[in-house]
Amino acid sequence: MKHAALVVALVLLGAGLAGTASAEDAPAQGAAPAASEAEAAKNLEALESMRKARLKVWDEGPLLFRRALFVADSPGGFGIYNARPDTVFKPGEKLVIYAEPVGFKWQNKDGLEHALLVADLVLRAEDGNVVASQESFGEFRFDSHEQNMEVMAVLTIDFTGAPPGKYVVECTFRDQMGDKSAKFALPFEIK
Repeated sequence: MKHAALVVALVLLGAGLAGTASAEDAPAQGAAPAASEAEAAKNLEALESMRKARLKVWDEGPLLFRRALFVADSPGGFGIYNARPDTVFKPGEKLVIYAEPVGFKWQNKDGLEHALLVADLVLRAEDGNVVASQESFGEFRFDSHEQNMEVMAVLTIDFTGAPPGKYVVECTFRDQMGDKSAKFALPFEIK
């Protein structure tokens, strides 16, 4: 009975994937073996089959952000952060942005998986005019034995000297291993 819920979830996921993928697409095919493995109490194998299917979707899809937000202090790790209660900053206060990029390219070299994201920064005033910008503001290098899917990037920005007002910070991440890029924008106020 304890495997039943997992089997039902895997079958439903497989049905959902199968309805959107072509017959030769691995993500749709990954759910069927996982369901059979879970039903046979081979949970680790089932999880690995689903992981392979997720990585296929990750690799073939665009670069995206699961989340991007201002946080109150430096995060302790992936998903371990304190979101700011608002987006109003005091003059001279540093902005800390927590982001979870997904869909970037992993490249295997010398037995390790490598990924490299470079972030460009643009600060816009309320009227849309560019106040400041910096290419390659942040570099995020990931080296692992696995193609990790729980990855975070933290940007700390110091706008000391910026006058009070409403702004938007735009961050464009460029995937250096793949031909992908994605942008997010966060409005804030200095008051």
